Amino acid sequence: MNRLQGKTAIVTGSTRGIGRAIAEAYAREGANVIISGTNQGLCDSVAAGIRAAGGVAVPIPCDISQLEQIQHLYDRTLEQFGEINIVVNNAGIAIFKAFVDVTPEEVQKIWGINLFGTFFSSQRAAQEMIKQGKGGKIINMSSISEEVGTPMLTQYATTKGGIKIMTKCMALELAAHKINVNAIGAGVIDTDISAAEFAKPGAREENTARIPWGRMGEAEDLAGVAIFLGSDESDYVTGTTIFVDGGLTAV
Repeated sequence: MNRLQGKTAIVTGSTRGIGRAIAEAYAREGANVIISGTNQGLCDSVAAGIRAAGGVAVPIPCDISQLEQIQHLYDRTLEQFGEINIVVNNAGIAIFKAFVDVTPEEVQKIWGINLFGTFFSSQRAAQEMIKQGKGGKIINMSSISEEVGTPMLTQYATTKGGIKIMTKCMALELAAHKINVNAIGAGVIDTDISAAEFAKPGAREENTARIPWGRMGEAEDLAGVAIFLGSDESDYVTGTTIFVDGGLTAV
């Protein structure tokens, strides 16, 4: 079943981890997928892999913290496919550091990517979707950190809390245009973003012990929810966060 057949989807931060898993799943569901990240070579490689598997993918590098690069990403996508139906704002970073030691430069960097990038990518997506008049799907990557406080992640959790309320507000503003805006709240996921933390003695075991499902999540665990939120099946779902966390937020 190709639930996204003929749809054009931008997935930011899709050269690795969760973004790559979502992009590959979208391609398998029939979408035209834009592979985007800061590294041209990685964008090319992921797109080539999708095409080799029979999918449609175009690499368009983008630093989501730079407004002119966001505009270029959308302009190129429209030149290639003529419209944009789904946007997954997945690009993001985490800085694991005590709140009292975080520098202004680090705050500017994480807020620039996680908040600024999500805001202005969503804004451009909404502008194009309103113009197209066919509705659309905007999916923001959030985290259990929008709900659960975690030491060493204040700077990260602040951005995810911002994404939570941003998603709600955008959903209300865009409902009249039949544009759905939702978020995916990732739990403890075994990806590059947290590899250094999980490599510390006992960290992997400690994190696993907290999760009712008994294991850390994999990038692919989020792909099914992203397909649902990008498809017509989610037309009556907007302004919410769906947590993919093995039950962690239920504790």
